[in-house]
Amino acid sequence: MSASHRTPRALTLPRLAVAAATVALAAVACSSGGGHATGASSTSSTSSTSSSKPSTRATATAMTATTAASATVPHSAPSGKGAFLGPVRQVPVDGIKIGYRQFGSGPDLVMVMGDTGTMSDWTVDLLSRLARHYHVTIFDNRGVGYTTDDTSVPDTIPLMADDTVGLIKALGLRHPALLGWSMGGEIGLTVAALHPGAISALVSSGGDLGGSEAINTPAAVAKELNSPETTGPQMMDLLFPADATGARAAYIEQLGLIPPEKVGDETLLRQYQAGQAYESFEGTWNKLPDSTIPMLITNGSLDRITPPGNASIITHRAKHAKRVMFPDAGHAMLVQDAGRFVSLVTRFTRASGVA
Repeated sequence: MSASHRTPRALTLPRLAVAAATVALAAVACSSGGGHATGASSTSSTSSTSSSKPSTRATATAMTATTAASATVPHSAPSGKGAFLGPVRQVPVDGIKIGYRQFGSGPDLVMVMGDTGTMSDWTVDLLSRLARHYHVTIFDNRGVGYTTDDTSVPDTIPLMADDTVGLIKALGLRHPALLGWSMGGEIGLTVAALHPGAISALVSSGGDLGGSEAINTPAAVAKELNSPETTGPQMMDLLFPADATGARAAYIEQLGLIPPEKVGDETLLRQYQAGQAYESFEGTWNKLPDSTIPMLITNGSLDRITPPGNASIITHRAKHAKRVMFPDAGHAMLVQDAGRFVSLVTRFTRASGVA
């Protein structure tokens, strides 16, 4: 999403979870996978209620990083349907500690979350489906949840791309595939443009290239996203089409399957500023044509947050990109149609030579 309206999207994931919780409190109370947040961020806390889909996988073995520098965070392992995710671990990366989880088996897949979203904002359903095909690494961006921050330096999309590459190196991953959603897709595109040797393939969902070529979020949508008066159902309207009632209900029903994490006000501001800076950052746009990384660019055709035209801009700019639109889906298309999305990702990575 173009940065002239980044304040709203920077608040989308945590505010959505909190707002949705007001209409699904009973579902949270009945969840078997709840727990207490133990976030490592040094910022003041604004709780981000997790939102996750039930796993269709009966059992899964949690896999931990092989690096000796990593340490397990006590009491961070989910119970119930999210138990396969295992505990959070932290590893030093370029002056901060990045919190992450690893699970599943197969080739490596690293997942990058969007603006101020935490690991608990991925749905258990999506993660369990991916874990059948990949050794998955999910993590918190700097300042979010279990990841610390260095507030002496400005937060930017290129810096978070550097963090992502640093994590890949710290964990000893060899050319993993990278999957990013929303701002995470923009971080992924920046990795592909500026650090193409770090990854083997990229899946970007609901992101843009920043700079002057990005298509802005409509002003009315931006205003609604940013308004404290926007209700839970209204926030759901921004992520899902009106007729996607089943996907909405499932998304809300699974709140609490992963213990929530903390997102502080300072982090909200810093990631907003990162988005603002991305508006004038031309590095991703300039370098993307030089990248030989195979890319899968996905977007919901009914996305109200990141206009679908951004997917075409990315695909035309990159030499090795394929665009796939989800015709009946919005910004949360990878949640709304997780089965199709995961099938698409697995076919793409296999075709791209990801072992």
